[in-house]
Amino acid sequence: MATSRTLGCDRNTGPAGLTHCVLGTPYYTEYQYGICLTDAYIIQRSKGKHGCRNRSATYCYYPCMIEKYGLDRGPVYDDCICDAAKQLQQPSVILPAACYNPSGMDCHWYRQCLARMFDCTGQSEYAISYGEVFCNLYEQSKSQFSQKGLEWLDAAQKCLQVALVPVLHLSQLQPTCEDIETKAFDSHVQCYIEPYEGLSVCSLSISDWINIVMTVKGSFVSSAWLETLKASVLTAGMCVGIFGS
Repeated sequence: MATSRTLGCDRNTGPAGLTHCVLGTPYYTEYQYGICLTDAYIIQRSKGKHGCRNRSATYCYYPCMIEKYGLDRGPVYDDCICDAAKQLQQPSVILPAACYNPSGMDCHWYRQCLARMFDCTGQSEYAISYGEVFCNLYEQSKSQFSQKGLEWLDAAQKCLQVALVPVLHLSQLQPTCEDIETKAFDSHVQCYIEPYEGLSVCSLSISDWINIVMTVKGSFVSSAWLETLKASVLTAGMCVGIFGS
């Protein structure tokens, strides 16, 4: 469970994105980075496994070990260890609270949140804005999907945005533009197959699959078409494995 009250993260007002060293005893033996985030985001990110210890809290610190590795006890890995004696670097850009708890319904999230935090250029810059492009393509084709297809689409789009929230606040680890690019593309298959509180793409009808393929095809004009194609092939392969098991 996430820490419900530590200095700096108010249970009612946050602010989201604030970084602090948390000990988390008796579950951990060393200090680690904790990020002030909403209970709703923590539940979504952990697929219902974790939330604020104080169930009435809106905000609490989310330990790095849970967010990055899904581990709520044990040793603290090197990339999560925090020196409580040192002053922590806070995010260089103050973002609205909604950036840290995306609904998945606003395609501008990629531009207003992710792109504002990172000054990337070239292919990496496109990888950040690619999510917005892909999101808009799906929004434009929503009328073609069945009800089950729409349920999957809403859950998958939220999953894709939630998967990128950690790069907004891990200022201590200073992710590169290439790291963000990799994270953005790697999240597609998992979010298609198993979005939280949503249907798997594997359960959709042939007509919905055709609409997905046509949407993916619409992104092939971009320099990211190879990654898009790779994700599509991997998704289809995993669905075949599920049906064959």
